Amino acid sequence: MFGGKSGGRILAAAVAVAGLTAPITLSSVASGAVAADTFACSGSASVFGERTSGDQLMYPFNNPGTAQGAFGTRVPAGHSFNTYPRLLGGPGGKIYGINSQGLWRYRWNGTSFDTNPDGNQYKKISTGFTQYATAAFRDKITVDEIGDIYLIDGNGELRWYRYDDAANGFVINRTIDTGWARYNLIVAAGPGVLYSRTPAGELYRSRFEPNSQRWIVEEQRIQTGSWDNFPLGVFSAGGDTLFGIQADGDMFHYRWLEDENRFVFGGVDVGNDWHNFANVYALTDTCRLTDRKTPARPPAPLQPNNPTVMIQDSATGTALGALEYVYADGIGRLRHGYQPQPDVFGNVQWSVVPGGDEGFTGRPSLVVNPQGNVRLMAHNTDSDAWSFTRQAAPSTTFTAGVDLGGALKSRPAMVRLSDGTTAAFGLDAAGALWHRRYDTSINDLLVWRKLGGSGLTGELTLVAGADRKVSIFALDADGTPVTATYADGAVSAWTELGGSGFTATPAVVKLPAQALRVFARAADGRILVQQGANGTFPGTWTPLGSFTAAGPPAAVLDSPTGRLMVVARGVDNEVYRVFETAAGSGVWGDWTRLSGDRSDPAVSNPTISEFADGTGDSYLIVFRGPEDRHRVYVRDNVSAKAARTATPAYTPHTIPAPPA
Repeated sequence: MFGGKSGGRILAAAVAVAGLTAPITLSSVASGAVAADTFACSGSASVFGERTSGDQLMYPFNNPGTAQGAFGTRVPAGHSFNTYPRLLGGPGGKIYGINSQGLWRYRWNGTSFDTNPDGNQYKKISTGFTQYATAAFRDKITVDEIGDIYLIDGNGELRWYRYDDAANGFVINRTIDTGWARYNLIVAAGPGVLYSRTPAGELYRSRFEPNSQRWIVEEQRIQTGSWDNFPLGVFSAGGDTLFGIQADGDMFHYRWLEDENRFVFGGVDVGNDWHNFANVYALTDTCRLTDRKTPARPPAPLQPNNPTVMIQDSATGTALGALEYVYADGIGRLRHGYQPQPDVFGNVQWSVVPGGDEGFTGRPSLVVNPQGNVRLMAHNTDSDAWSFTRQAAPSTTFTAGVDLGGALKSRPAMVRLSDGTTAAFGLDAAGALWHRRYDTSINDLLVWRKLGGSGLTGELTLVAGADRKVSIFALDADGTPVTATYADGAVSAWTELGGSGFTATPAVVKLPAQALRVFARAADGRILVQQGANGTFPGTWTPLGSFTAAGPPAAVLDSPTGRLMVVARGVDNEVYRVFETAAGSGVWGDWTRLSGDRSDPAVSNPTISEFADGTGDSYLIVFRGPEDRHRVYVRDNVSAKAARTATPAYTPHTIPAPPA
């Protein structure tokens, strides 16, 4: 029997925290409201205790999540569980055992364990996870309310796993954060709700939202100490409930209220003699929040005539990098064109980026990642960002896509920073800015973190600067262009550039001395320009003539002349260009048709990309014409002397439409 209780049951009345032998002073944390209290339980919590003999008992805990919670009558729950140094509860009756051979799973049906078609009550789902059967790691793994596994690995990375029975394997296996080596315990208390404890007894709470892959609450310290009073473990029945076991075997019950950042109650003694068990855990989905305040998913409908973007692969030896074209077609496919030789436009090889049944919309984003591979990010019609990586040569296609979450109303936009790493940005339904930063310890992007702001609209324009900084441009709710500077996970205050009613995405060109020229389309269709530097702008716009654009501008510094050049699609669907009259003059010539005297209509807005071919560095303008064929205008390379007097010239090329 335990603690002298009759019938071998572990029972206790509610006891105030002040009467405990090792009291924990409860705290509240001043913070903005995040989620309302919609706590509910489906019944009694199933708490399991495994004796050192291997016999297991299940104790129903009545009224979980309340100060009146108490244990009922225990029932036997299996034998021979001492083959697992670590046992964990999961949802839907699932119980996980870890030993030196791997990770095993059982299912408790309320009275016994299910028998599988192979005649066994267990299923081995992995040969890994074995270190979590050791004393050093047993408290660094947990299973949440929806069955996702979170753990801290030997490098201090917080990893997220999801097992799929249909696939008979893990379909998610990702690092979502680093720097978690400072914790000696984690426990899940809801979907992605993670409590973590330091050796000093500090308790932190985080909430990772798995569908959008965002940190909603990130490492919020909710207790300054005393949680080291639970050396025998902490577990949860879901719904932000916690149970902690002291060294003397006393168990205490808590519940946290996220909306008010406080414990609803805590330190309620619900039993003793729990130190006689080798493992104590609960099923993790008995309690839950019926409204978890998950991020809104803004609409991301299919769009016709999305622009085509181009990037050049990394050079291989003496060979110049291939050109890669990508666009989202009208039915949501990502079409990829591979041009092996940058100066031969007649042999583009078209394929569909492998996205299964997913649909994509808007302008894709391309960068060369730190490993030298082209990375593609595109906006799924469910509002998530998807990532694709070009396979290594001799392959000419992309890998299958990975859903990176986001729940974004803007397209995801990537940028390569000054140190060669990358970052991704996007706007949520409320117009707040989020980002995924690159972590060199895992050589990949971490999950979405909020940078702030609200009411931002349109698409983002990103310009990499010195010292890993990024100039970010967007529109506010009034259509006023705004800018902020991003640096190492933080963003400056937003600066208005003046005016209102602007439409579409601004184009920005970086000049020497960190000067920036911003080109934007006004409400009347005129293209306006403004120059600033280091985040400071005068707020005054200058029109580039009276030309009326039907879409956003694209701009580039024309190296042969040192002059800026802007292109845009006109209301007649022809593509027009305009040059500065002299380098740095800020005086502009006349808009002329890119194709000269002949017609070359566009159905998509033009984009500009820099590249290198056999004649040196250059740039090209690309757009799609009728019947989905691509038109590419390549800037002719001439000597600097000739450029001062010659009319800037472009050589047009046609890329046939991809197969249907």
